[in-house]
Amino acid sequence: MVMTPIHSPEDSILAHYYIETKQSLAQVAKTIAELETTGKWLGKGEPSELFLESKGEVYDVQETAPGKGVISILFPLSNLDLERAAFASVWLLLIGGATFALVDYEKSRLLDFSLPGWAYRHFPGPKFGIRGTRKLLGMQEGELIVGTIVKPTSGLTPEQVAEMCYDAAMGGVRFIKDDEKMMNPAYCPLAKRVKLVAEGLKRAEDATGQKVLYAPHITAGPERIKENAYIALENGATALMLNFFAAGFGSLEMLARDPNINVPLYAHCGGREALGRAEGQGVAPNVIAKFARLAGGDYFRSGILGSYLVGTREEYMLINETLRAEIPGIVDAVPVLSGGLNPRNLGENLAAFGTEIIVLAGTGIFSHPMGTRGGVEAMKQAAEAHRLGISPAEYARTHPELAAALSL
Repeated sequence: MVMTPIHSPEDSILAHYYIETKQSLAQVAKTIAELETTGKWLGKGEPSELFLESKGEVYDVQETAPGKGVISILFPLSNLDLERAAFASVWLLLIGGATFALVDYEKSRLLDFSLPGWAYRHFPGPKFGIRGTRKLLGMQEGELIVGTIVKPTSGLTPEQVAEMCYDAAMGGVRFIKDDEKMMNPAYCPLAKRVKLVAEGLKRAEDATGQKVLYAPHITAGPERIKENAYIALENGATALMLNFFAAGFGSLEMLARDPNINVPLYAHCGGREALGRAEGQGVAPNVIAKFARLAGGDYFRSGILGSYLVGTREEYMLINETLRAEIPGIVDAVPVLSGGLNPRNLGENLAAFGTEIIVLAGTGIFSHPMGTRGGVEAMKQAAEAHRLGISPAEYARTHPELAAALSL
């Protein structure tokens, strides 16, 4: 059932929600469109022209069963302050109002949204994407970026972290990040940790000729986020990681807009399941991915097949598509595959998601029987086996590192 709205996707946000209600689905759509923009007219006389132009409208209702289906709403962008608060305004409009709190329905889930092409200029977006990242690393187009996550997640001294990163770099990883549980405690302060890691990675680069990006965890409140970023950069960080739920999307955007910060930003999404794990409720993970990309995140975890974390193949594919989709003036973001990745399941994930990604194995590398370098080598061998179309078991017959990993 397609409506004939006054507004169009050329002047409005077009948002898609899944709804389950015991009432009329079309009426629920109308209620949301009105409530999340103007509310009812309470002025004198007839509604003013400005009021009518500011009112949201139902664009489409697709009912798949009685009271269940997808509604599409147009929210006029003229209601927002795009010049000074584009991101905050869009988030508040789509998520921060009463949309998820109304008693009119039992379930609601934000599935996706889009803006007219001209509106994306108000968002910073990523600075590097996959091409920029490979350029930083001196890698060829199509070459797989294999990386790691420092494990254990905490309880390590700066010297221990630096030694682990050095070994991983000597093994051949091209990307290293802290775990989000490494929250810069007194026993492993940010400045010292980054300095020692950077020195170790420089020694590894001198030995191997390969650059490695290191993204230390800098999450803090908005009033401290730039300070942490500068501390990390001054001590040799070549990327930065922050959790945008803990620090705020505004903190991510702040770093992306800073002309003095010219390194990739890892947009850590830990917490997204709290918004969207319940079926038919909350915010879909691809929407979170889109927000992170618009706010300036270069890297975002999608998920892996065979993970210990919740998620489906279809969900991960949609996240990856969202991060790479053509958006006017916005660079692509890079899907990161992690969450239990190891040499045993790497091949099936490359088959499913391709190589325009970053693959991160933490425990899958550091727990290898032949040590960290053996773990990295096993990951590289698993990737090569996939490229050649050879089963990991067959390839492992002549590659002891992969054989050791498969035996775990």
